[in-house]
Amino acid sequence: MRLSGSNTTPTAASLPAPPPQGREITIAYLPLLRGTAVAILGYFLFDLVTRLLFPSESDHVVMVSAVSVAALLAIGIRRYLRQSRTAAELEVAGSLLCLSLFVNSNLQQLLYFQVENLAYTVLMIPIFAALLPSRRTIIIATAMNCASLLALVQFNMPGSLVDYLWIACSGVAAAIALSLVMRRAVLDSVRARLDAVRDREIAEALATETRHLAECDTLTNLPNRRSFFIELEARLDRLRSHGEPFVLALVDLDGFKPVNDTYGHAAGDEMLKTVAQRLTLIAGDTAMPARLGGDEFALIASAPCTRSETVLQLGHRIEAQLSRPYELGEYTCKGSGSVGLLVCDDPALSTHDIMERADHALYFAKRALQGKAVLFNAALEHEMMASSQVDKALRRCNYETEFTVKFQPQYDLVKSRVIGFEALARWESPELGTVSPDVFIQAAERAGLIRPLTQVLLTKALTAMKDWPEELTLSFNLSAHDLMSPQAMDSVLETVKASGLPTRRIEFEITETAMMSDFNQARRAINQISEAGHSVALDDFGVGYSSLQYLQQLPVSKLKIDRSFVSQMLEDSSSFKIVRTMLSLSQTLDLGCVIEGVETEAQMHILRTLGARHVQGYLIGEPMTADAVLPHLEQRTVPGRARPDIRPTGLRKVGT
Repeated sequence: MRLSGSNTTPTAASLPAPPPQGREITIAYLPLLRGTAVAILGYFLFDLVTRLLFPSESDHVVMVSAVSVAALLAIGIRRYLRQSRTAAELEVAGSLLCLSLFVNSNLQQLLYFQVENLAYTVLMIPIFAALLPSRRTIIIATAMNCASLLALVQFNMPGSLVDYLWIACSGVAAAIALSLVMRRAVLDSVRARLDAVRDREIAEALATETRHLAECDTLTNLPNRRSFFIELEARLDRLRSHGEPFVLALVDLDGFKPVNDTYGHAAGDEMLKTVAQRLTLIAGDTAMPARLGGDEFALIASAPCTRSETVLQLGHRIEAQLSRPYELGEYTCKGSGSVGLLVCDDPALSTHDIMERADHALYFAKRALQGKAVLFNAALEHEMMASSQVDKALRRCNYETEFTVKFQPQYDLVKSRVIGFEALARWESPELGTVSPDVFIQAAERAGLIRPLTQVLLTKALTAMKDWPEELTLSFNLSAHDLMSPQAMDSVLETVKASGLPTRRIEFEITETAMMSDFNQARRAINQISEAGHSVALDDFGVGYSSLQYLQQLPVSKLKIDRSFVSQMLEDSSSFKIVRTMLSLSQTLDLGCVIEGVETEAQMHILRTLGARHVQGYLIGEPMTADAVLPHLEQRTVPGRARPDIRPTGLRKVGT
């Protein structure tokens, strides 16, 4: 099933204009003149046989010759009219047929006049008017017949000229009436037929257009999501009935949102069209590319060989095409795409099962190997099943009793004291035991449960905070789903307001990746947070795509340097330079800066020499329950020795 190709879609407006009158005349008079030619041929043949069998006139040879010529002319015209002719060609053919009758009739009268044969001349006036396709030939034929009638009468019966003048006038009147009625009836019939044909063509064109709109993506002209699933079901049917395996590739562009936000929607649309063209090139005649929505694409391909290496070659071809530069009008940018591959050779799988597996391979590709292709395998299936168990347990769990919040201190190296705590989510499931935040936060986002979970955890954190000293702050991380929902943001801010705590003491953390889905909505949400009196920290700084752009456009008051840079700072000079640069950047922009993941005294010493002030990590304090916060503050512990036995595993924050 291939729907991609030309961007031209048949529409009612693109159909031909109504046919001109010449075509109507052709349709109406072609069969009429064919029949007339046969009738005239029959008349002349009968006349010829009669003259040959019963010769009577003195000029017998002349009339036989004239009738023979007229018969041959009728045969020629009949053969000529077997094919479609123009109105002008029909006019000539009709004139010749009428002329043959006119010549034979008048020749016979000239050779031996008979008064009763004048009736033929009178009858030819309306007959010619009915047969001839154009008004000018009708006028000429009528005039010729009237003139010949009056000339014959004047030459042979002068005393009857007045009587035949009235007869000629009556013939002309009859010719006019008959020609008008005949032409209107015939042409109206043809117009009705043409209108019916045109209506049918319009209906077919509209049906084609509707089908195209229903099955194709209007931007890229690729098959859309509906067409994709129709083809997927068809491939599954062939797999079950004929054992024909196939490969499914799900493709997601990396960094599409920054392109859309930086260069505008027109550039984003151009990028999507370019991706569609490249996937169509890869697909050839054996595969079907499709756009599922947004920057998500798919490719269904035949699989003559299901070996992993062969299937991955398809993924590598997609990688190579999507990593080529994109010409977006006056801009040129780089891009890439993550690919999830699945060999579909198990007839027991449903469409849902297939999509779930391919989507999990894509998810792994984006999470671990961005810009690469990943083939679904046994390890990923085990991971997917575990994730499915988490999803089910999350839907059945009691948020109030199973979820808790722990707090990790943030330390001021200049004032040598704790300045606040960051809230960290924990889940102790009766079914699964301790579940890592890395797992359950993502599961809650996938299942659409993150918003109620955020409310429960925020309420617990604010309740615990009421017992803290006034100078301490709380950092609470918001999910991308929270930022994207105006209702969720209203609920979050209303929860803080209902707690009675000063808004200046609650800081909300956001990640760069949380803003990737819709930067404009994220900006509105962050402005709303800032206007409510809360500070905003940009978490995992340096890990995302467009940090400097966000610092320029958003009311951010603090940066949080990701622990991945700190953990490699002693061994990797690049990590050291990155930390030093980001500290310098925060000082230049007059922004606060918290460095995460501080675990050793050596790291602390380097950070002091670089001018760092606020730090967070296991060297400062491990995440603690709400009851342990006040005792920890009373101990006034100053960072000292390292805690190598404690490693910050599972430090996923609330809402990320």
